[in-house]
Amino acid sequence: MKKLIIFDLDGTLLNSLVDIADAVNFVLEENNFPTHKFESYKQFIGNGIEVLAKKALPKNITDDAFLDLFKQIQSSYKLRQNTKTAPYKGIENLLKELNLKAIKIAILSNKPHEFVEPTVKRYFKDIKFDLMYGSRVGVERKPNPEAVFEILDILKISKKDSVFVGDTATDINTGVNAGVDTIGVTWGFRTFNELKNAGARNIVYSPNQILRIIQ
Repeated sequence: MKKLIIFDLDGTLLNSLVDIADAVNFVLEENNFPTHKFESYKQFIGNGIEVLAKKALPKNITDDAFLDLFKQIQSSYKLRQNTKTAPYKGIENLLKELNLKAIKIAILSNKPHEFVEPTVKRYFKDIKFDLMYGSRVGVERKPNPEAVFEILDILKISKKDSVFVGDTATDINTGVNAGVDTIGVTWGFRTFNELKNAGARNIVYSPNQILRIIQ
């Protein structure tokens, strides 16, 4: 039985794609730039909001223009982040079962840290999370394993007793780089093949499969 599950957030616990796409497309439209289809955002997401902005914005803008547009995107997302976002089917039941079994739960996201805690508390108010981290200044983002090591150290859990769960190659690479088991989920933003090619030890199609694996 694993003692700690570290989850990615967007695309793993929460389906936030439409809110993210709407927020960025609003800024693009306001500035007379081409917008993108929702499916395109599945490829933009995963490495933090700054990387997402660089992928979504035109390539020929100046550094100063990018900084201004990036601030607009952050403000736009802050206004829209809870409009259409919702937990994936079966996630709440999974998290409640983990709580009942006294398995520790952590979140490690590349979403800016200031967005993570209020988002989690809004959608999972009845769930006990032991730690939750987003992207923080001075800490390398996923797939760097630095934050995973921090979580393991704080919670006093060994690598062999931990597993990283996520929907992208970035998540799987994070787990592999940290030396912990990995579970890829197929209901998120990327494909089975991406998860397989990244080296996911297990790939699941529904949240209840995660329980069977960790036991």
